[in-house]
Amino acid sequence: MVATQLTLRLMGAPTLLTGDAPVALSPGASLLCAYLALGPKEGRSRDVAAAQLFTDCPTTSARRRLNTALWRLRNEVRERTGVDIVGAVGAQRVSLNSAVDMALDARVFEELVTPAFASKATELTKEQAGSLEAAVRMRHGQLIEACDEEWVLAERARIEDLYLTALDYLLQYYGAHGEPGAVAKYGDMALALEPLREDIHRHLMTAYSAAKRDDLVERQFERCRAVLLEELGADPLPETVALYSRLRRGESGPSPSVGALTQELERARREIARLSEIVDRAIEHVARLS
Repeated sequence: MVATQLTLRLMGAPTLLTGDAPVALSPGASLLCAYLALGPKEGRSRDVAAAQLFTDCPTTSARRRLNTALWRLRNEVRERTGVDIVGAVGAQRVSLNSAVDMALDARVFEELVTPAFASKATELTKEQAGSLEAAVRMRHGQLIEACDEEWVLAERARIEDLYLTALDYLLQYYGAHGEPGAVAKYGDMALALEPLREDIHRHLMTAYSAAKRDDLVERQFERCRAVLLEELGADPLPETVALYSRLRRGESGPSPSVGALTQELERARREIARLSEIVDRAIEHVARLS
């Protein structure tokens, strides 16, 4: 059993570390290490690996390039750490050496967030919230961010969805605990990635309302409206408008049914019409003074 503790960071640029010190690897070796780390426990087929990693090559050339890349990865890591990182599962499959003690940040991240998602966001324990915070701190960028090959895209999307869900849970949790500063922190992190996600805007408005910050509810609604108008030329969805109207009146609770939603929107329209009349009278009054 190899005693050296290695860590492979994939959330951001692929980086292999021994302890806290980065292991200097060539870009190709780093990418191949990441590719093997994301593979199944039983390893990857050499033919599949060659085809996915060297898409611009004929089959024979791709297999040859894969063998060369494996040799370079093995030698670079062995020279710098003394660890033989490449393992083989039969003649036709390849994987990382299962005897190597290596932590994978994407897997640790998933282990931290998954248990918390079994609870409602507003009912998290302090320990669960702490696990989510530890998890989101691990993200230094998208999974293998410099690579846009097809083999990484599905896993990247899955990890990004977990990350956004963790942020969403945290902003709701801190809203329920009356901490608008933390709500804003995690909400801004989520909207930095997905500014058009109206469900996140709605959760932020609800969290600010729970934290007794009606001013921030209004600001969030206006932020939502502005970004949708700028990016899509569209207004917020009816449920977003209805939620804003309910929160302004100090109401909370589950989302309304379709019938109740229609009533909320009708009420919002009447309120807008009433405010429009007030503004028109004020304009007329100012015009008479001038």
